[in-house]
Amino acid sequence: MPGAPYSQDLRVRVLAAFDRGMTKMEAHQTFGVSRSTLDDWLHLREQTGNVQANTTYRRGPAPAICDLEAFAAFAKRHGGGTLEQMAAAWEQETGQRLSLKPFSQALRRIGWTRKKRVGATGSGMKSSVRSSSVR
Repeated sequence: MPGAPYSQDLRVRVLAAFDRGMTKMEAHQTFGVSRSTLDDWLHLREQTGNVQANTTYRRGPAPAICDLEAFAAFAKRHGGGTLEQMAAAWEQETGQRLSLKPFSQALRRIGWTRKKRVGATGSGMKSSVRSSSVR
């Protein structure tokens, strides 16, 4: 996954230094920005007039359930059911047929968990810690 984009301030400072006569290699060494990145910024400035970072970039497809407020209300109404039941209710209410994965993803995004019990269950295995008392 790519890292965060360089800050707007850094982009402007690097290009200003380049415009004042700093070479690409000097800019690379001074600011820690690769020469190919500087080339990209110069090209971007030439094409668009600025060097704004593309904040609309998204890795992978957009979520199937985008309106999280509406989904949170739906989850409150149908949260006691299984994912299969929720999917059927969602299709009935919205007309949108989805697989189970978008439901679990949307539930995570609104902070819900599908865990039904509050406490942890015992595994039934005995502890491996030995008693230090000797009889």
